Amino acid sequence: MKNLILVMALATLSFAGMVEFGAHGGLLLPSGDVGNAYSTSFMLGANLLVHMPIYAIEGSISYGILQPEEDVDDFSGSLIPILAGIRTYSGPIFYGGGAGMYMSSVSVGSVDTSDEEFGLYGNLGMIFPTGTMDIEGSIKYHLVDFDTDKAWLSITAGAYF
Repeated sequence: MKNLILVMALATLSFAGMVEFGAHGGLLLPSGDVGNAYSTSFMLGANLLVHMPIYAIEGSISYGILQPEEDVDDFSGSLIPILAGIRTYSGPIFYGGGAGMYMSSVSVGSVDTSDEEFGLYGNLGMIFPTGTMDIEGSIKYHLVDFDTDKAWLSITAGAYF
């Protein structure tokens, strides 16, 4: 049922106005208590941007490959933030924020853990229009479970088509 609602919402948004789809890559920087467990990690993802007259609705899904702070044998970890929010522009600079679902999974040897938590994020970036696409760079501050001890900073660059 959730998937059907998501597909209907995306279909509605894609016909609502100026819609851009894109891809991004970047870094996840842990802070707070997660900074004691993880080091800087890489992330890849996809974006959706729906332009309105004064603001834009943004959405993204990313896959972060978590790296442990110390060397750990048989470590595998990921963080998947699914974000939705609003941004406004001041020339090429944009700022905004929204909410997200943060899904994490960590496996060390034969021990597997996974977690899903809600959170908030703030966003600041710049968009560079080119002939056929827009290039974007952004910095997001993620408060997972509304807790500064579970905060992440993401620095991404990408393109909208």
